Amino acid sequence: MEKTKLFPLKGLRGKIFLLCVVLVITASLAFAIIGILQLRDVTRLAVETGNSQNTAVKQISHETLEQLTRESMLNAISLSAKNADGEFWTMQHDFSILAEQVRDVLEHPEHYKERELHVPDKANTGDYALQLIFADEKTAADGEVLERLGRLANLEPLMREIVRGNDDYTRDCYISLPEGATLAMDPFSDQKLDEDGNVRPYDPRVRPWYTAAVNKGDFCFTLAVHSFYLDLPEVEYGYPIYLDGKLAAVLQGSTRLDVIQEFVADVGIGDSGFSIMISDEGQLVYSPRKSGELRMVNDMSTDIRNTSNMSLLTLITEAQAWESGFGEAEIDGESYFAAYAGMPTAGWTQITFVPKAEMDRPTEELLAAMDEIGAEAEKTYSAVFRKSSRLMIGTVILLIANAFLTAVSFSGKILNPINIMTRKIKGLTGERFEFKVEDVYRTGDEIEVLAETFERLSEQMETYIQEILAMTAEKERVSTELAIAARIQTNMLPSVFPPYPERSEFELFASMSPAKEVGGDFYDFFLIDDDHLGIVIADVSDKGVPAALFMMSAKIILNYRAQLGGTPAEIFAAANNLLCQNNASMMFVTVWLGILEISTGRLTCSSAGHEYPFIRGRDGVFRAFTDEHGPVLGILEKAEYMDYEICLQADDAIFVYTDGVPEACTTNREFYGLDRLGNALNRFSDENPVILLKGVKADVDAFAEGAKQFDDMTMLCLRYRGTEEYKEENKDAEG
Repeated sequence: MEKTKLFPLKGLRGKIFLLCVVLVITASLAFAIIGILQLRDVTRLAVETGNSQNTAVKQISHETLEQLTRESMLNAISLSAKNADGEFWTMQHDFSILAEQVRDVLEHPEHYKERELHVPDKANTGDYALQLIFADEKTAADGEVLERLGRLANLEPLMREIVRGNDDYTRDCYISLPEGATLAMDPFSDQKLDEDGNVRPYDPRVRPWYTAAVNKGDFCFTLAVHSFYLDLPEVEYGYPIYLDGKLAAVLQGSTRLDVIQEFVADVGIGDSGFSIMISDEGQLVYSPRKSGELRMVNDMSTDIRNTSNMSLLTLITEAQAWESGFGEAEIDGESYFAAYAGMPTAGWTQITFVPKAEMDRPTEELLAAMDEIGAEAEKTYSAVFRKSSRLMIGTVILLIANAFLTAVSFSGKILNPINIMTRKIKGLTGERFEFKVEDVYRTGDEIEVLAETFERLSEQMETYIQEILAMTAEKERVSTELAIAARIQTNMLPSVFPPYPERSEFELFASMSPAKEVGGDFYDFFLIDDDHLGIVIADVSDKGVPAALFMMSAKIILNYRAQLGGTPAEIFAAANNLLCQNNASMMFVTVWLGILEISTGRLTCSSAGHEYPFIRGRDGVFRAFTDEHGPVLGILEKAEYMDYEICLQADDAIFVYTDGVPEACTTNREFYGLDRLGNALNRFSDENPVILLKGVKADVDAFAEGAKQFDDMTMLCLRYRGTEEYKEENKDAEG
């Protein structure tokens, strides 16, 4: 019997054997080559995808962080400058109110009793006290000067509230006469006495605040000067008062320089960011730098506009335009981002600097981490490729040794997850980097390691994107809450016009444009009975949400008290006492209130420190009506107010408003003023109140030329048409 050979090489059996061997070898080699090529493609695709992701992340991160830096710096500097300017504005506004009261005392001395005056007393040290000081003995002996000061002493409560209500921002409050006599409200009585206990002479006429205010003819701030009584620098401000074109008095206040400097020093971004403040004349008011181009010297004599650094000079020139903005500059050889905002009230500018290197550091760290992840992934891909190649070769040897069908079956298990992973990776886009390890990848070998690496990388991308989306959502939430607060305040005001369509005896329209999301102005009108109509317009001393809350209280109290009856003066007296209670923030409100007797046209009015109304008479011309002012509401308890009457005839009209209208200004600080307001009213004199108010608002907006509105603008116009009986009576009287 013929023996069977282990490896038959001849005959049909040998050919079949060789064919099978060739087929197995060929199939195994083909499988190995295809597997290695696909694994190489996957590795190359993974590397390319990682590089593409790194490039996209670098670009998005750099742009996003730079935008966030810009917004963060602009928000911080704008808020800081707005808060500081708000303090300056509050000082100016408080002294404007005091100026009106001083002017009223000097114009109408018969309305005020003389009060006893006191010289500085050491026992009053630390307490706010009204003190009498003179430039010399001649002034102290002038009886006429003493009489005026005795009547001005009635303003002691208002002066005390101005200094006490503003903490360190308003340290003292002076009323000085041109003769050299001064009423001083401050807690420094001991500093006004010499070693022998005699009052030290004080001549206001040579102080910077006095001369600057007289030269300017209006409220103004000085640069830092040395305090006359205290051994420290301070910023002073003066307010001149003129009667019939002649200087009658000058008001003074001051703020410690270190208070302003500390306010600026608190504004900084990052580890090395800092802020400076410069005056409109280029003097460096504050800088934390002890050396270099922005160093601070004790006498504040540095004019940084004299610098040879063109990038810094360009930045300062742009910043002194009083608009907020963003720029770059080189300081002491280092590149900085800079954000700036103006403080128009004081005429100063605040600038915040942050090193570019510090702001770029998070991006660089993120990119370095991404590069490290990419490098590690590439190493992993290479290791996987080498291992898989060896595995493929070993598998080919085993397949050749163990049979063709086993090789075919095993090849499917190896290649299937690689093919799925390739399709998933190709499906990744620049907007979504999500890759999850599915069961098909859990092979327990390098394919699973490769899939897990892709999953970790995609999770890091998703986390980064979610953080950016969360910051955007928070910003939108704050904006929505402010919009809701503004809508609630608007709903408090009458908004249906015409308000009483069944009443033909009069026409009425009002409007309010708040300077912030929520404002402090308000208007109101209501029928007290069938023959009496009440109209109110008011201006709270502050802006924002606190002012809006105080406004709501004042509106409700005035409306409720008016419904109980009484004259405007009686209504003011009662409302004032209520508003003074629990008013820890010392907010106050100026109000004008009129009660129209509809059947006769008689309008009974009273003013609590509010703007003069405009009256349109029979000749069709609007003119300002200089009424008597009483104290503002909310400051002085048991204050007294005065009524006056205006007799309106058919087609006469009255226009009332808040100070945001005449004080609207251009970017060059030019005010709209009462003259322009009167001209605008007379251009629309024959129109109904709706067209008249819209015409005035359009004229104010055209004048401001897009300048930012710093105060609420509220207006109300009433045109009296008269009853038929009233018209017949007046027609008979004229006949």
